[in-house]
Amino acid sequence: MSKFMIVMYMCSAIAQQCIQADNPQLIFDSYKECAIHGYEYSARVLTNMSKEDVNSYRTTILFECREEATT
Repeated sequence: MSKFMIVMYMCSAIAQQCIQADNPQLIFDSYKECAIHGYEYSARVLTNMSKEDVNSYRTTILFECREEATT
């Protein structure tokens, strides 16, 4: 059975750059659980950032759920 690890990136549409965000190494039992966490976490990060920063950098949060084969 596969597990999924989430990797988060904080991006600026203005600078056209992304950096890997500091996030704990979370492992999920399904892709769905990983994806839901990614969207919820992204919303929390943007909510906690200042309006000025989000608007001036055009901040976006990207994530991917990487499949990790288990034995």
